[in-house]
This record gives sequence, C-alpha cells and structure tokens, in this order.
Amino acid sequence: MRFVRSISDVFGYSPFEDLKKHAELAAKAVGLLEKQFEAYRLNDVDEVERLREEIDSLEHQADIIKEEIRSKVKSSLLLPVDRHDLLNFLDVQDGIINYCEHVGHMLTFRKINAPERIMDEFSVLLSKLMETINEYEELIEHMSRLVASSFSKKEVEEALEHVKRVEEHEHECDLIQIGLLNMLFNSDMNPVDIQLAVLWVVHLGEIANYAARSADRFRTMILGRS
Repeated sequence: MRFVRSISDVFGYSPFEDLKKHAELAAKAVGLLEKQFEAYRLNDVDEVERLREEIDSLEHQADIIKEEIRSKVKSSLLLPVDRHDLLNFLDVQDGIINYCEHVGHMLTFRKINAPERIMDEFSVLLSKLMETINEYEELIEHMSRLVASSFSKKEVEEALEHVKRVEEHEHECDLIQIGLLNMLFNSDMNPVDIQLAVLWVVHLGEIANYAARSADRFRTMILGRS
C-alpha cells in the first residue's frame, strides 16, 4: 500500500509541472536571443534567421502548454492555490517568451550601423537580462517544493527571497536601458537605425518587466492562499 501520494493523486491534474516547463521554455528563449544578438553583431545572417526560427518554435511550444493548462484548470479542479491567481500568473509569465519572439523578429528587419560602444551596451543589457531570467528560474524551481511541503513557512520564505532578487535584477535592467537610450538619442546614427535600436531597448526591457511581474504574481499566488 502506498502512504505517500503525489499532488496529482490528491487533486487530479496538477498544473505546476507544466508551469515549470513553460518557464523553462521562456528562459531558453532568452538564452537563444542572447546568441542571436551575437550572431547579428558578426553579420551572420543565416544564424540570426535560424535562431529566430528556434525562438518561434519555443514560443509555439509554450502556447501549447499554456492552452493545456487553461483547458484543464477548471473551476471544479481542486487546487492548493487560487485558480484565478494561477491563471493570472500563467498569462503574465507568457509575456516573457512573447517578447523574446518580438525581439527575435526585429533582429531580422535591418542591419543597423551603430558605434561599438552602443552594441557593447546591448550585450551588457542582454547579459543582465539573462541573470534576471536565471533568478526567475530559481524561483520557479521552488514551485514543486512549495506544493510538496504544503507551503511550509521555510519554503515560502525562500521563494519570496527569489522574488526580491528578480525585482532587483529587473531594476538593474532599467538602469542599463536608461543609459542605452541616452546614448542612442545623443548619437549621430541614421534616424531609422536609432528608431529600430530604441525598439530593441524597449522590448528587451519588457522581457525583464514581465519576469518581475510574473514573480510578483507568484508572490500573490502563494500568499493569497485561503
């Protein structure tokens, strides 16, 4: 006889493993975006396009997981967290990979002519963005432990520390963005190149913003348990 039962045994379908897979796809997309930018700097057009396709594929896989979660998390399903909070968290997390896809396409639009110091600063932003997403992944790793421990105080406190660190990284991304925008608007670049580069900055910032918003929704989800 089994005395230890999984969350799926108790509650039926458990969305938490799928939420984790969805987050992992988003993190992988950010990593590919960093590689795509380096290929862009090297004028490797074929690699830029190949990585765009790979990011598109990841986004499609994430959409499939998202729809599966939505279809199975019905009001009748017994969950250890509020259903609305969970689906809200999923929707915001989905923004991470959506904006990765947007930037991935933007890198195929046009080859801009920018000073090396500006391109170097984009690499700094992408590196900080990767740190943000890595920290976010650490947060999501806590999801299964929270459920397994019935949301023990220790696990909740550890998860909340990761939330704070994600938000700190996002703030650091903001500061890099501000510096980049200042550099762009005070450069003598082609106006069309400036416009496209500004869009890169804004959309890369949204990836970090959505990671921070997702972390905040995660906090709401685990603290809002009745």
